[in-house]
Amino acid sequence: MTRLAVRAATAALATAAALFAAPPVQADVARPPLPDATDEAFNEACLTAHNAYRARHGALPLVLDDAAVAHARRRAADASTVEGPGAVPGSRAGYGENRYWSASYEDEAAACAAAVDLWYDGVAHYDWANPGFTRGAGTFTQLVWKSSRKLGCARAAGRAPGAEWHETYVVCAYSPAGNITGRFPANVAAPTP
Repeated sequence: MTRLAVRAATAALATAAALFAAPPVQADVARPPLPDATDEAFNEACLTAHNAYRARHGALPLVLDDAAVAHARRRAADASTVEGPGAVPGSRAGYGENRYWSASYEDEAAACAAAVDLWYDGVAHYDWANPGFTRGAGTFTQLVWKSSRKLGCARAAGRAPGAEWHETYVVCAYSPAGNITGRFPANVAAPTP
């Protein structure tokens, strides 16, 4: 191939790439975190909801842990700096984690039971014949993971400046973390009738 033919082919490829290139993506714009809406009653409600589902699967009850609550508070605040249920900046610091986001026109924070119920709904996606991580079941498996013993939950809720709706971010942190490859059969038991 001559140099002229190589230049023509390169120009044609560059033109084709320009025609099919994806448009630029808007960067997430961080906003101030929403107010902390965590209190003792919220964490007790989270603990009760978790332990009711865990009992169905033969898992011991979780206990509330101050360090896990503090971690969940930081994660909920971080989550609320970006609108919606996207990626959360920062580190999970060795904790297992479930996250929940909701938006409503009513100025009321979502209850923890709404988050825990939604996480448990992942049971429908779990493949009991082939135990392991399944994207649609990950929140469920973390919730009932037998080796997890400690729980801390937090909630950030409110209206961001100029927002049309009231948002709630719930984060629960689990220690030790669940969803560990190779350990599903020992940690995720089928529900008992």
